Amino acid sequence: MEHSNRRYTEEEVSEAIRRSLSRGSGTRDTISHDELLDIAQSSGITRSELESSLEYQESRSELEAAKAHWVKRRRQDFYSNLRSYVIVNGVLLLMNLVTSPRYIWAIWPILGWGIGLLFHASDTFFVSEEKIERGARKILKKQQRYREKIIEDIY
Repeated sequence: MEHSNRRYTEEEVSEAIRRSLSRGSGTRDTISHDELLDIAQSSGITRSELESSLEYQESRSELEAAKAHWVKRRRQDFYSNLRSYVIVNGVLLLMNLVTSPRYIWAIWPILGWGIGLLFHASDTFFVSEEKIERGARKILKKQQRYREKIIEDIY
C-alpha cells in the first residue's frame, strides 16, 4: 500500500499514534517528553508550539479535575443534609407518635426542612455547566493562593 503522498487529518494522526502506542510493546501506553518532542519536530511543530499546547492541555485537565471535585463535594454536602433530615425528622416523628399520636405536629418541621432539602437537591443535581466551571475556578484559585503562601513561607 502506497502512503507517501497521502495527507492525514489531525484525528487520523491522533488515532494512529494512540493505536500504535497501545499495540507497541503491549504495556507501553505513554511516551517520554523527549519522544514527544521528536515526534513534534518531525511533524514540523516547533518546541514552543508543543510546550504551549501541553500547558493548555494541563490547565484543561486541572480544570476538569476541579469540576469533578466541585460536583463530588456538592453531592456529599447534599447527602449529609439528607441523612440529617431523615434522622432528625425520624426522631421527631417517633417522639410525636409516643407523646401525642392524635395530632401529628412533626409534619411541620418535616415539610419546612423538606422544602429546603428540595431546593438543595435541585441546586446539586440540576446545576448548569457555567456554575460548575465557576465553582471549579474558585477551587483552582484557592489552590493557587495556597501554593503561593507555601512558597512565601519557605522563602
